[in-house]
Amino acid sequence: MKKLLLLVILMSFLTVNAQHIKKELMPVSRHSATLNSADKGAIAENNVMPGLIAPQTFIPLKEQRDIKNVNPIPIGESGNAFGFAFMRTTYLWADNNINSVAFMHRMGVAPGTGYLAYDFSRDGGLAGTWTNNVQTYNSTLPDAFNARYPQGAIYNPPGNIDPDNAYYHYFAPTLDGSNTSGTLTWGGYAYGVKNLAEGSVPTQHNRPSVPPFYQFLPSGFTITQTGEAWMVDANSLGDGAGGYDYQGDLIVGRGIWDEDLSDYNYNFDLFPLEVNADGGLNDIKIAFAPDGLTGYICAMTELPDVLPYTSYHPVLFKTTDGGETWSDPIEVQLGGEYGLEPVQQYIADSTLEWFFDPNPVPPRDEIPYWMGYECDLSVDAWGNPHIIGLVAISDAEGIYTNEGLIAMFHVWSDDQGSTWRAFNLSDIKRFKADFGVAPNAITMYNRPQVSTTMDGVIVFFSWIDTEDPNVVDNMQPDIFFREYLPTLDTHGDAPENVTTFSAAMWAAYYGCMSHYVFSAVSVKGHAYSCTIPFVYEEMDGNDPLLPVQFYYIPDFVKTYVIDFDGIGDKEESSARVSQNYPNPFNGATTITVNLQNAANLSMKVSNILGQEVMDDQRGYVAAGNYYFQVDGSKLQDGVYFYTVKSNNHEVTKKMIVR
Repeated sequence: MKKLLLLVILMSFLTVNAQHIKKELMPVSRHSATLNSADKGAIAENNVMPGLIAPQTFIPLKEQRDIKNVNPIPIGESGNAFGFAFMRTTYLWADNNINSVAFMHRMGVAPGTGYLAYDFSRDGGLAGTWTNNVQTYNSTLPDAFNARYPQGAIYNPPGNIDPDNAYYHYFAPTLDGSNTSGTLTWGGYAYGVKNLAEGSVPTQHNRPSVPPFYQFLPSGFTITQTGEAWMVDANSLGDGAGGYDYQGDLIVGRGIWDEDLSDYNYNFDLFPLEVNADGGLNDIKIAFAPDGLTGYICAMTELPDVLPYTSYHPVLFKTTDGGETWSDPIEVQLGGEYGLEPVQQYIADSTLEWFFDPNPVPPRDEIPYWMGYECDLSVDAWGNPHIIGLVAISDAEGIYTNEGLIAMFHVWSDDQGSTWRAFNLSDIKRFKADFGVAPNAITMYNRPQVSTTMDGVIVFFSWIDTEDPNVVDNMQPDIFFREYLPTLDTHGDAPENVTTFSAAMWAAYYGCMSHYVFSAVSVKGHAYSCTIPFVYEEMDGNDPLLPVQFYYIPDFVKTYVIDFDGIGDKEESSARVSQNYPNPFNGATTITVNLQNAANLSMKVSNILGQEVMDDQRGYVAAGNYYFQVDGSKLQDGVYFYTVKSNNHEVTKKMIVR
């Protein structure tokens, strides 16, 4: 009854004050839509429903500034702006173990935008170290078709430190027509690998849609640190009228590395996910912890049993065995009595009074919220998921995107999905920008991204926004940044503008961040020096069909001090051992070990009486990061001690089961 009353109030308010409210009258789902004939050209290229607000004239970049905080360097090019746009996020991938970074994109006018390539540096992305436009996919080979919206990542065999022994793995949809709908010709997948050594020949595989698999545009893609590749798509059938209808399943692809073929072998399965019949499914992401065992799929949708005062929101599935089995849906409730208080409190009282005027402001836990368009997902060292996405007030018709009503949120769990927390990373000023004119127009939103150090100890966030109050939409985007330190349970003091006073200022179109960052760890003092990689494109906003230039930011560096206590003599220790997290705990807890050198590695757990309750022997292992998990559900409440041994060096710490 309360929800019905609130919607009546909202509709009454709209009738009186519609001229004051900026509302996105967009379909809530990108996978359930019918397009009119005028829109089909745009959808065929970019798969985004054109907004019902008329595009604004593109505002050109202002004159070059003299002061530079970061120094972007040109890398590859593409024939137009479309391939780098929209929901996909796994374009840029850094691997700290081989000091290498690669960026995936469509190719230029020659040989053609249906080809795919990557840009690559084996020296940390420094200027002068890049090899650009390395072709991986040829759309003219037999059974091949033009590729679009590629994603990619580096597969580095465990223990390897030589880039020549690593591979680049790409995955992209193709226009093969096997899931045809009207003038649209989606349906294919293209994937393969290329050894990073100069002169190697890429592999190439093309997979058409074969019922009941109706392949569309996968937005989830990752490679675990144990070497498995994963992709997720919405099983969506072309309806013959220019749209695609979600069929109630996710397509989940799992790639296993074949040593003999030096390539990935994929198995594809349908993963049931029933959603509200009035809605559909938007962005989907997949990510794993550094151990490769604990992982999550995150879909932005709403289930048939709608949560109170919560529109689209994160719905997750969890695995703790490397994807062999997955949990039932885990929902993150935004509004209502059991919603997230930081979400319910982020809008100022004065803004709510303006928004609901002339009606009274309802209780904050009776206002509906939405977090449902673009998102990103990472998993930290302790197996906890971290989601970034934009939150807005919503109703049955759409979302409200005025400044003051929208914010970029970090939503996460510190007990592997049992309970949820939220933090307002930044109030957002501009929600989107429309470039070009239909049928060749594209839309840019706030591009939320989340990444971690490869050991999962620090979490990073980025997004794009336009600060100039004289610019109506997100036409002059800068990249913004913030971090979260789980061991200290703290976010950075305030958002930072990465691109301020640089060549990227007001021009960081579709800016994205790497899934992992480069980090150098000083054992003495436990200081993490992190270089966070970014890429953006330089484009002509009046005509997104014109060629674009990509730029890489090599020099955004942050330093953090992480407290790893109890490791003994820091100068002589061969291992750094973290405090278990979370602590106290009653479910799973994780201990992170960083080996400075190869060693025999083991961990034992004993109770306060000295009785051994766990013995995990890893044998002789290479230098690197290792993760031990303890299942508290199998232990009685009380104090326990865990001892990590590397060769003759031992570290003992206390943990509490409660």
